[in-house]
Amino acid sequence: MSYTRFQDARSAAHLGGSERPWLHSLLHKHAAGTLLDRPDSAQVAATLYELLPAGHDLRHVPLHSDHQARRWLHLYVRCLIGIFDDPVAEHRGHVIGPFTLMLNTAMESGGDALRLAARLHGQCEVNCWVDGPNRDWLADVITEALTSGLYRPDCGWEKVRDLLRERADLPVVVSFSESFPTFWSAQGGDAGDDPDEAEQRWEALPAGERWQRGMAALHRRHQDQLELRPDWAGYRFGHELSFTDLLAEDRAERLERAFSPGPSAA
Repeated sequence: MSYTRFQDARSAAHLGGSERPWLHSLLHKHAAGTLLDRPDSAQVAATLYELLPAGHDLRHVPLHSDHQARRWLHLYVRCLIGIFDDPVAEHRGHVIGPFTLMLNTAMESGGDALRLAARLHGQCEVNCWVDGPNRDWLADVITEALTSGLYRPDCGWEKVRDLLRERADLPVVVSFSESFPTFWSAQGGDAGDDPDEAEQRWEALPAGERWQRGMAALHRRHQDQLELRPDWAGYRFGHELSFTDLLAEDRAERLERAFSPGPSAA
């Protein structure tokens, strides 16, 4: 069974396998509200229609009245929940799936509990982590989410919160359905090594040394921005676009910036 694991060098706690789909549903609900809770539904629908990839099924649904626009928007929102991340927008050949749009919409306009949902759902498989001094802050986020009812009780959140509060001198790393670190996450082999032999040598290392190597590899991935920090409101995933960006008056400029090549390395 799948699970989301929170682990420091000495202890671990888990969220049950049903929590990641629940997080996805929270992100979807927030994105749906961003699109549906607006007075200008006809304009919203027309804008999203223009951005649809060619051949998308919703291009065959009429938009000739306010009632039809509202119905179209509800159909569009249903498209966001699919597991295959089928594109809902396209710009100059760049297709845009709903998953990253939902993550960024939560980071942009959600509270800290929803931002944590986005970071966990989007980065648990690549080992997002919180440093020791920020463990108590993250525990507070979870406590608030449980109190508000956004996170479900008795699904593992209480144990994760308690783990975070145990100490402030060790980082906590998140993984999905496996322990941290693995041979691959720690980049445990050298160029030219036989992979099987290198992995066997990795497994023979003491647990403490494997942990240290895993954390060193995480720190080398600073460009991935995996650390969970209190100043995370400006964090964005991938192309950095949200549904707010797609609906903005200057959306053409925002789309251009999102997909323009970055500056060349010196």
